[in-house]
Amino acid sequence: MALDVALDIGTSNTRLATSQRGIVFNEPTMVAIDTNTGSVVEVGFGALDMVARTPRHVVVFRPLAQGATVDFDVTARLIHGLFDRAGVSKLSRARVVMSVPSLATSIERRALRQAAIQAGAREATLIEAPIAAAIGMGLPVQDPVGSAVTVLGAGASEAAIISLGGIVTGSARRQGGNDLDAAIATSLRIQLGVVVAPLVLESLKLSLASALGRTRGKSEVVLARTVDRGDLVEVDVDAELVNTAANDLVTATVRMIQECLGDAPPDLSQDVSARGLTLTGGHALLSDFAELIATNTGVEVNIAEHPETAVIEGLALCLEEMSNLHALYRGADR
Repeated sequence: MALDVALDIGTSNTRLATSQRGIVFNEPTMVAIDTNTGSVVEVGFGALDMVARTPRHVVVFRPLAQGATVDFDVTARLIHGLFDRAGVSKLSRARVVMSVPSLATSIERRALRQAAIQAGAREATLIEAPIAAAIGMGLPVQDPVGSAVTVLGAGASEAAIISLGGIVTGSARRQGGNDLDAAIATSLRIQLGVVVAPLVLESLKLSLASALGRTRGKSEVVLARTVDRGDLVEVDVDAELVNTAANDLVTATVRMIQECLGDAPPDLSQDVSARGLTLTGGHALLSDFAELIATNTGVEVNIAEHPETAVIEGLALCLEEMSNLHALYRGADR
C-alpha cells in the first residue's frame, strides 16, 4: 500500500504529516551529518542540541535560507532523515505533497522536488504555501470568491488573494522572522556591545516587540557576552531598542500586503472587504501586527487559530483529496 506524506520544509521549522498518523514531526529545519560516512546523525531538535558540541567530522546544517534550498544534497539528506523518523522507507514508494513559497523560481521548485525523489519518494508534488495555508484554514479556495491570506514565515513573507484554485494576485518578500532576529542582534551589538543566543533573541521578540510600539517602558534582563572581551554579563534590554530594530521589516511587510490588495480586481476586492484577511506563519504572532495591518489597509485582519501549522494542515488535507486537486498542483509545479 502506497504511503502519502505531506512535507512543509520551512527556513526555521519543518513539519511532516502522513495520511495515516497526521502530524508526526514538527521540529527545527536542521540536520547533523557525519562527513566521513555521509550518513544522517540527527535531524530536528536532536541536531539543534548538537550545535557547537560535535566532533569535527559531524557538521550541523540549515539547508534552507529565505525559503529556498541552498544545498540540494543536504536537503535530500534531511528529507531522508525525516522519512526515517516517520517510518517511511524507500520500499514505501511514498507520494509526497510539499509546500513551496509562491516566490520560488522554477529552479528552486525543481531542486525541492528532486531532493524528495532522491530521498526515496515515488513522486513529489508541490503546492504553493498560501494555497496550502488557505486549505488548512478551511477557506473556499476552489470557489469563485476571493480569499486573502498572508503567510509570514521565518525566511519569506507572502500575501495572496486566492480564487478558483489559484493565486489571482500576490506579493512576496524574501524576508521574515529570521530577519527580525538579525535586526535585533545587530542593534544589541551596536548599541550595547553584546551578543546573545538565538533563543534569547526569540524571547526578546516575543516579550518586547510590538508593531504599534505599545511595550514602551518595558525591558528585560538577559545574559549576553561582550563583543570586545567575551565576558558573560547581564544587560537590560528595553522595548524601544527592539521596536526600532523591527520597524523596517514591519513596514516592508505592511507595504507588501498593500501591494497585493491594491492589485486585486474590483470583484475580489469586495470579497476581501467583506471577508477580511487572515495571517498565518510564526511571524504573524508578533504583538499588534494584525491591528497595524488592519489600520493601514482598511481590511479586517484575523490571525489563524493555528498559524504555525496551517500550511502542514492544508497539505495533510490535500493528501485526502489528491485526485481532486490537480489544478492546484499544476500551478505550483511550473
